[in-house]
Amino acid sequence: MKTWLVLAAAVGISGCYEPANFVYGESLEDLTLQLHSPNVGIYPDNSVLEDPNNPFRHATPGVETKWDIQASGAHVAAFYSWATLLAREPGGEAQFYVGTTLLAIYQNGEASQEELPLVKAQAIRAYQSVLDNFPDAVTYDATGTYAYDLVTPAYKGITEMGGTVQGGWTLVKLTNGQDRAVKP
Repeated sequence: MKTWLVLAAAVGISGCYEPANFVYGESLEDLTLQLHSPNVGIYPDNSVLEDPNNPFRHATPGVETKWDIQASGAHVAAFYSWATLLAREPGGEAQFYVGTTLLAIYQNGEASQEELPLVKAQAIRAYQSVLDNFPDAVTYDATGTYAYDLVTPAYKGITEMGGTVQGGWTLVKLTNGQDRAVKP
């Protein structure tokens, strides 16, 4: 699925409006990740808004657009989308998906060989930020009706990448057999 960034602007002069001008951007599938700063995508850093590689630095992805980009398989575009959302409207869901997209970039080798270790470390830090800053964060299933916590998948993301979970978090088995990250 091709994902294209389309921006439209209408200029109003003295109550009159000129016809809209359409500007078509490059394909979001062809982006290359270059970490703009040591903390890009990690709350409370907002340097992604100054990153010239970020196609969303001037426009925040919409409520449905962020999911379209996430589902497109364009992991670098999804990283920039979620990091932009996190910088503009801090929340655990955006922080979690920053980690998820960084993990996908790392696993798929979608950064230079020199940057892959940094991408891995950044993904671990993004997941840890969910635990540290947004422990009550939830996201919803595709229907938008069932919310589930993000601390457990963030915990598992850290360990999957070989990281060490900080802050006293542990993984416990619930009576129903499911895992749950908890902080005593």
